[in-house]
Amino acid sequence: MENSGDGQQRIKQWMSQVKCRSWRALAERSGVSLYQIRQLREGEVARMRLETLGQLAKALEVTTVDLLAAVTEISPDLGTDGELEPDEDGAEALSGGLVDSARELAAIQQEYDRLKDEVQHNQDQVWEGFQKDSLAILEPWLLSWYKAVEAVQKNPQIPANRLLLLLRPLDELLEHWEVVQIAPIGEEVAFDPQWHQVSQGKAEPGDRVQVTMPGFRHHGKLLHRAQVKPVNLLD
Repeated sequence: MENSGDGQQRIKQWMSQVKCRSWRALAERSGVSLYQIRQLREGEVARMRLETLGQLAKALEVTTVDLLAAVTEISPDLGTDGELEPDEDGAEALSGGLVDSARELAAIQQEYDRLKDEVQHNQDQVWEGFQKDSLAILEPWLLSWYKAVEAVQKNPQIPANRLLLLLRPLDELLEHWEVVQIAPIGEEVAFDPQWHQVSQGKAEPGDRVQVTMPGFRHHGKLLHRAQVKPVNLLD
């Protein structure tokens, strides 16, 4: 086993790099107790949990395997009878097992990070594809709408129906997203509380009502209820 000071010196160098000026600061940065920090300082790796070592490694910005290698270079305190607790062979066996487990944990973490990055990349591609599809549908509107707005500002007498034609791409986009009206404004329907909301008066299921705001479904599910009022309230 190497000089017991080598491991502590390495840990102190890591602490300096992350601006931890004391063991207490390292405890606060890593979220572990001062008792666990004492175990780290005394090289009691056999008594430490991998989770604790992982927190300390993250705080020091090193791998768990590197931290374990440093800790195992620190000799544990001697017991009252002058013998190592546990015995040297047992401690080395436990330390070796922890190092192996840490290596496996590090490999799992690397694979997790790789899969996470892959999923994020796929999500970004899907989102980019969604935006491109949507913009392709909206392109005629993008190319015409702002010119139309400028023209209306210069000439307020332009018929509104000419502007409505420019909004057709928006309708196409809603259709592409499977957003459909529950019922058009002005239509008389039988009141259904699942799809309709009374804005004036009262209505029972099946009563004749008139739609005042259309409401929408998205993929067949309710997005917004249509606003309705009883037919007997019509002027």
